[in-house]
This record gives sequence, C-alpha cells and structure tokens, in this order.
Amino acid sequence: MEGNKYRYLLIYQNIKEKITSGEIASGEKLKTEKEYQDIYHASRDTIRKAFAKLEAEEYIVRKKAIGTFVKQRKLDYTLAKLESFTEQMKVRGIVPSSEFISVELRKISRAHIAHALELKSEEKCYKIIRIRKGDGQPIAYEITYVPQKLCPDMQKYLDDKCSLYNLYENVYHLKLGNGKIRLDAELPNSNLQEYLKISHDSPILKMECTTLLEDNRPLYYVECYYVGERYFFSATLPR
Repeated sequence: MEGNKYRYLLIYQNIKEKITSGEIASGEKLKTEKEYQDIYHASRDTIRKAFAKLEAEEYIVRKKAIGTFVKQRKLDYTLAKLESFTEQMKVRGIVPSSEFISVELRKISRAHIAHALELKSEEKCYKIIRIRKGDGQPIAYEITYVPQKLCPDMQKYLDDKCSLYNLYENVYHLKLGNGKIRLDAELPNSNLQEYLKISHDSPILKMECTTLLEDNRPLYYVECYYVGERYFFSATLPR
C-alpha cells in the first residue's frame, strides 16, 4: 500500500480523528515525522504530505526548532456584555481556574490607573495578580486594581477558586454598571513568557478595562494579557 499515492490521506484522516476526538489534546505536541514513519510504515514524503494537509486545515501548527503541535482552540471573548472570566469559561464548557501570584494593598503610583479609579493620593488599592487558566492551560496574565474603600478586607476572601465578580456582587453587594475596554497587540516580555509558557515571538492581546458601578463610581481597573494563539475578541455591532 506504500506505493499508493493517496496513502497520505489515510494517515491524515487517522491523525485528524485522534485530534477531533480528543485522543491527542489541544496544544499537545505531536510525535516526530520519523516516529510517524515507523508507526504508519510510510515514507518521509508521505508523512509530510499528511502534515501539510493537517496544517492547511488548521488542525496543527509547526513551530520552528520546537516541534509540531495540535492547534489550540481559540476562545471567544464576546464584547457584548460584562462577564467574569469564570462565566466566560463555563458557558463555553471549559473548566476555569486561577493561580494567585500576589496580592498587595498599596498606594498606586501609576497616574493613569489612579485617575481611572478616581483615587486620592492617600487612598490604597488592592493589586491582585493571577494566571487565568482554562482546562488547566494558561490563558491570561491578569493584574486587577480594586480600591480598598469599596472592598475592605478583600484579602480574606481571595483564593485560587474565588471569582472577583462573586465577591463584588454577593459579598460587597455592589451593582456593576458599564465597562470601558481598550485592546492592543503586543509581544510578551520575559515575565509573560514564563508565566504563560509561550515563546518570545508569540502574540499577546492586551486588554485594559475600567469597570464602573451603576452610580458611575469606578469599581476596578484591570490589565489582562491574553495568549493570542488561545484567545480572540469578537463583537456584534448594530447599524
């Protein structure tokens, strides 16, 4: 059967079925071309043609000097209403989790953040740094600033399983209003590369958001760095 010029299609179909069934997981590294040659008793050219078709149909992605990976399913952040990360993940059938890096109560020296939160010079703010994950995979590096005057003793409620939105609404009984969002494309610094497990040339989507209460007082300011290969933003725009 090796001489069959359509052999690569059978190999392509077999690998594709393993990807779509989840036998080979999203983001998982594939075996090498040589290993697949041995598995399928096929030539190098046949394996390469199968890989080329998988890549053209966006099932896999090749990373130079690293290997070939199942392409990450991109998560859609819909810019239609305010949703917590936990809510976004659950509605998409993904298990959300967080890893706390640090929590500090401090005065904010960055003028644009202090201005966005309408903080007086002596007022303090919680600075919460987390890695946001979906099905255990790092998706975003998030820095959230919350005024102490709105959420006193917040540190008592913070752990890897908590939702800040749940705290705002059900612990502090705050009524959320609108959010103002800004998006930028960047390349990751060394800190983001380490925490998000990405290379120096992986694109990052930086989201800055100020969320207000119903009475227009600012509740929090967040800087969130999303892995471009794992996330995209969409919006429905009425005419």
